[in-house]
Amino acid sequence: MNIGEKLKLRRKKAGFTQEQVAEKLNITRQTLSNWEVGKYYPDIDSIIALSQIYQLSLDELLLGKIYFKGALPMAKKLSEMEIQRIVTNHYPNGYDFKELSGGLVSQTYSFNTEISKYVFQVGNRPEVYEKEKWVYNHYNHLLPLRNVLKVEVEDGVAYSISNYIEGKKLFDLNSQELLDIVPSIMKTLEILESIEVTEQNGYGRYDNNGHGAYPTWEDFIKAVYNEKIYNWAPLERNGLDSSVVTNALQKLKSHINSISIGKKNMIHGDLGSFNLLAENGKITGIIDWSLSLYGDHLYDKANILFWNEDKLQPLIQQIRNKYIDSPEAKEKVYCYMLRIGLEEIYNTVILNEVGYDIEWVANRLQKITDTFL
Repeated sequence: MNIGEKLKLRRKKAGFTQEQVAEKLNITRQTLSNWEVGKYYPDIDSIIALSQIYQLSLDELLLGKIYFKGALPMAKKLSEMEIQRIVTNHYPNGYDFKELSGGLVSQTYSFNTEISKYVFQVGNRPEVYEKEKWVYNHYNHLLPLRNVLKVEVEDGVAYSISNYIEGKKLFDLNSQELLDIVPSIMKTLEILESIEVTEQNGYGRYDNNGHGAYPTWEDFIKAVYNEKIYNWAPLERNGLDSSVVTNALQKLKSHINSISIGKKNMIHGDLGSFNLLAENGKITGIIDWSLSLYGDHLYDKANILFWNEDKLQPLIQQIRNKYIDSPEAKEKVYCYMLRIGLEEIYNTVILNEVGYDIEWVANRLQKITDTFL
């Protein structure tokens, strides 16, 4: 979703017409329309004014990080003083605490000691941090990963401490840096694609011991329309038009025979601008493995295509050129994008988990359903 689409969506969610917003900003309706169609971009003062009109933070306005009503990012948000207290129990000489951006669920801080630099994360389930640790132990010789040094639970709050990886998140790179990093991202995707999982059981999302939940890859893809696993009945009661989901489920069922897998790959499951770190034109870190799974490497590419981040358009074009090189590959990616969108809707609307703007997700899923093939 580009910035113009985000501005249009936020205006509609706030219940304003273009004329009303233009009047508040003392600009013409055509100027606002040009912003929303992506012809021009607003300056920073106008962006700040828009965030105030729509009663959103800048992150919510520009990143799409609007929590679904009723969802809480953390059961208990810790103060910086509480975080420093926990850290200094392990590292008495810890200093220079800085909050890091990015996660929908957890709080993340960096801190230094006289010896090294570390990352502290809190707010997720302990199994999430244990899974990250498992991934490091098995694949750090192939991939740039954080070494999870400690996973603890204190007063019902789970946290982890990891080695710090130098580099900025892709989201924080400028346009030229994003262009320069594309070859390194493509190389990283090739490395992931080369990892064949042979010693672990199962497919789909795996636990913190490396065990996949489904007997076959096809079973994982089909699970989203298995009523014993995904109960879609409460959908409309929770305020979403069920036709979007119904259409996507029908299309997925009709194309499911296209799903086949030659070898079982390691899949990150959530690659994007917030979990790839870069420095000097190279990928230096792949973080946040909570959604990782075993299956077809194209699933990672489908995830990048589904979310369609404005900053990653040069990468998206490269992925399209390299991996969607046949009708068969395109049909597979189509099925994977349908499943990704359906699961996001299910988790956010029905399970009431923290997620991204559900209206955008539903619109994106509908567009893919109708136009991708």
